[in-house]
Amino acid sequence: MRQSLIFAGFLLASSAAAAPRQQLDTLSPAQAISRTASSSPKPVRALFQFKVQNAAKSRGGFYLDSEKDFHSAANLGIAIKPAAMPGLTAKYGADLKSAFVGKTIKLIGQVRRVPVGKSGSAAATQVEVTHAGQILSVS
Repeated sequence: MRQSLIFAGFLLASSAAAAPRQQLDTLSPAQAISRTASSSPKPVRALFQFKVQNAAKSRGGFYLDSEKDFHSAANLGIAIKPAAMPGLTAKYGADLKSAFVGKTIKLIGQVRRVPVGKSGSAAATQVEVTHAGQILSVS
């Protein structure tokens, strides 16, 4: 009986390891916004690539924007959470605004519509970065 359980466990582990990895699409801000609108409230997991137009500090974190005006409906926002900051500052330096603005970034994550503003009556399309490894490249 014990050997049967060990063998069954081995089969499960090897079939899970052999499962193909899902290929993620690389989305522009416009594509991310469109896909999010059609799948809301479910998030869309993908790679995102765009030129950073604006950046600002937040409470312990940072925001990156695909548009100069973060209020724009065409903006894809990146909310960098405090947990990701040590890894990002170690890799890109303390001045993240200079490190990212004007550069093309590629990151992995889930995009969703989130309520914004004091009353939460507006919504923004946003990817949350919780660890530095989500930002794959800056060029």
